[in-house]
Amino acid sequence: EMTARPTVLLCDDSRALRMLAASQLEEAGFQVVGEAGNGNEAVGQYLALKPDVVLLDLVMPECDGRQALGKILAVDPQARVVILSSLGAQSDIEQCLKMGARSYLQKPIEPDAMQRVLREVLA
Repeated sequence: EMTARPTVLLCDDSRALRMLAASQLEEAGFQVVGEAGNGNEAVGQYLALKPDVVLLDLVMPECDGRQALGKILAVDPQARVVILSSLGAQSDIEQCLKMGARSYLQKPIEPDAMQRVLREVLA
């Protein structure tokens, strides 16, 4: 029998990165239920979909990842959010982890690392 695959909301302003990450996630046994290109969309999609995990880029237009993280955690303190970050954003990552993000991944995303981090966050 099929066990339900963990659901993921993918938030990044790069459509190319979303396409790549989505295929990596599907291959790893996750189900991408939604995508967002900015922080406001990310919050709206979270409320609509209540995914198991959110992959959230820090640098996005309109409402950045840190603001989106705060809004998502305000509506659901149990939300599992994993930050996507470019190299060199260590202080931003630390701030997000203090706020309640569960973990982070460096971009470009390495599929094995992504799978390991998501499994840890879901465990």
